[in-house]
Amino acid sequence: MAQVEKRPAIVLGLGQNGLATVRALARQGIPVIGVDGNLKQPTAHTRLCRKIACRDFRGEGLLECLLDLGRTLPRKGVLFPSGDISVELVSERREALKDYFDFILPDKDVMRLILSKRAFYQFATETGFLIPRTYFPQDEKEVEELSREISFPCLLKPFQPDAAWRRMFPDAKVLEVFSPQELLSRYRSLQTFYPHCLVQEVIPGPDSSLFFSLTYFDGERTLGMFTGRKLRQFPPFYGTSCMAESVWNPWIAEETVRLVRALGYRGYGSAEFKWDPRVERFRIIEFTPRTWFPHGLSTASGLNLPYVMYRHLCGLPVEEQKGFVEGIKWIHEERDFQSALRMRRQGKLAVRDWLHSYLGRRTYALAAWDDPGPIVAMLIRCLRKPFSFLRRRKREKAYVDVIGVATSRGRNR
Repeated sequence: MAQVEKRPAIVLGLGQNGLATVRALARQGIPVIGVDGNLKQPTAHTRLCRKIACRDFRGEGLLECLLDLGRTLPRKGVLFPSGDISVELVSERREALKDYFDFILPDKDVMRLILSKRAFYQFATETGFLIPRTYFPQDEKEVEELSREISFPCLLKPFQPDAAWRRMFPDAKVLEVFSPQELLSRYRSLQTFYPHCLVQEVIPGPDSSLFFSLTYFDGERTLGMFTGRKLRQFPPFYGTSCMAESVWNPWIAEETVRLVRALGYRGYGSAEFKWDPRVERFRIIEFTPRTWFPHGLSTASGLNLPYVMYRHLCGLPVEEQKGFVEGIKWIHEERDFQSALRMRRQGKLAVRDWLHSYLGRRTYALAAWDDPGPIVAMLIRCLRKPFSFLRRRKREKAYVDVIGVATSRGRNR
């Protein structure tokens, strides 16, 4: 039994999601291997796992990296994808990976449906789940017609954010537009590199109107269910969590179970909902088929879902996990500061209110006494930013000077 428990956990991605998974497992005595293409990012400075650099982490190189790793393992590893790209690759190439790794995923068609916002929203509508009003324009003419119907501001979203979208908008999951003219202009500009977008209404209300669930479902039973709510996001209003708290919400839990059963889903998943004061009901925003950004909050609140998943995949006894500590706040140190700073500039958050939000029991995304590397690396990066900015401005000035001289010479010829 002890040998089974020592099977290695392979965490795909050492960003915030991956770091929280590494810590959740390593603190239970599980040997962990982290795979990522960027081992210089602050979260990859954890001391709690062995690290493997994968040059083509966002492409087929990840498959080759995993196969090479699998051939060296004395026992099958347990896979923990932490991003859409890695979970999609594991799903699509599961036949090649199953001899070396254990993982739990729904059928390929279900995974494809979840990863496509268009397919997921259509499924949700057809099966009776309340979603924001959403449109799928096929061309500019339909966008023009839509602009006369939808209220502004509204949101422009990709069907499925890919590498092209992330290069253009590294911090933005959606684009907020404020007028019919801007909607048409944005849509036109996106068509050149990202032709598949949807338009969605904005649900009024602050970030604290967003609730979420984290669950592990084995296909028949819910082995663990956590619920919480966001307090702040970065970027504000349409980003990812930078402050969240543990709050039990039985309706969110029940609706999540109804959703995973309707999907035919199994594995680790997260659902996000927003309270709509216009109809006094929650609307589902998205379902994520993997670990979610603030999932370290669940572990800190006493519900270690990655460990539940590990034990289940290793064939060890797993009882349904019930209950967790409420009122704990999870804070991403860097991103919450950035969010608060931006909201203060917009006149939407006073310094006193920001400081007051830190009262109570807290857990942090990066800082940990037993794993100081990530927070130290983040602080060093922050201290270097002003100097990097000055060096960049100096290079830009030198470039402008060179161009100016070259242009002047050209004119004098």
